Amino acid sequence: MPSDFLNTIIEQKREDISRASKRVSEAQLMEQARQRSDFRPFADRLSRPGPGGANIIAEIKRASPSKGDICPDLDAAPTAARYKAGGAAAISVLTDTTFFKGCLDDLTAARAACGLPVLRKEFIISRYQVVEAAAAGADAILLISRILNADKLDQLYRLCRELGMDALVEIHTPADAEVVAGMDVRLVGINNRNLSTFETDLAVAVELVARLAPHQVPVAASGIASAGDVRRNLSAGIFNFLVGESIVRAADPAGFIRGLVNAGQAGDNP
Repeated sequence: MPSDFLNTIIEQKREDISRASKRVSEAQLMEQARQRSDFRPFADRLSRPGPGGANIIAEIKRASPSKGDICPDLDAAPTAARYKAGGAAAISVLTDTTFFKGCLDDLTAARAACGLPVLRKEFIISRYQVVEAAAAGADAILLISRILNADKLDQLYRLCRELGMDALVEIHTPADAEVVAGMDVRLVGINNRNLSTFETDLAVAVELVARLAPHQVPVAASGIASAGDVRRNLSAGIFNFLVGESIVRAADPAGFIRGLVNAGQAGDNP
């Protein structure tokens, strides 16, 4: 994976936004977004551990730049329903088409099928995408500090909240943590994956959680593949997990999620 691959993704996002805005203007999307009153509580759902000790944000993910095709024929609606049956606290939907083979229609379908709060997971760099997410039915969006300067991050976060959505703000380095700790951001995703190299290190979340502000709730993301991984993070005070590939590849996704959700209970297997 080239070290500058993130730049390739961002350039593609700029092209995607340009094309999308020619089809539907931001003003049109804003009108749709303002009419919504059906937001589901994403941040509230993740503010405390579930009965089993962990909350799982289960991801709908067909492919990735680092792994290629994971499940190219994945159907968003029945997949989201299975995730809910397994005890997922929320659903994450990758909406990037070029690199992850997702789309906003997946988000709409997943949300209609499961009744859970749904996160739009995307490389968001403009207000157009924030408004687009709200218009499409997202309950929350991902904002990645790695690709946004502090002012832009603050602007997009405030727009997100103004429109009624929650935000999961992602960090990967101590410098990211310092920026986000100074904001009123409630949910902070700690990505174990370096977005420049796509290499994963499970120690990242465990090491960075202590740098968050007292009001911030951590979410560990990337590389979570077992109940043992969950327990390692629980011992560091992290009880929220965004899990994609390992769920998608599981023979029984609902059962796999159930095992992660209950990882904090005594007597569970590794």
